[in-house]
Amino acid sequence: MIRITMIFLCLILAAAAAGRYQAEVRVKQAREELKSLEAAKAREVAEIQMLRAEVAYLEGPERLADIADKATALKPLTGAQLMTADDFAVAFGAPSLETPKKPESVDTILHAIAMADGAVSQ
Repeated sequence: MIRITMIFLCLILAAAAAGRYQAEVRVKQAREELKSLEAAKAREVAEIQMLRAEVAYLEGPERLADIADKATALKPLTGAQLMTADDFAVAFGAPSLETPKKPESVDTILHAIAMADGAVSQ
């Protein structure tokens, strides 16, 4: 009876040793995988930082101004290029703001109100 118990206990001990060995192997594999993932993360973070620096360089105002100067003939606005309200009204067919016209009749007033209501509802 003692021999059977002793054999049984030895089998349990061997199974426990095998289980512990497998657990150690899995932990070692998990640590190696974690180390490789951390290295990949560090490479990706460095790549992101490099790309952000590249975008900052490409979006730099001085660089874009140089490119715009080379590619186009655009110059900053001058005061002579700006329109006054009167010039704007004349350019787009509205009567001048300085000399408003008086309506000649009630029909003209009603027509103007109807046009304004139509413009507001659209």
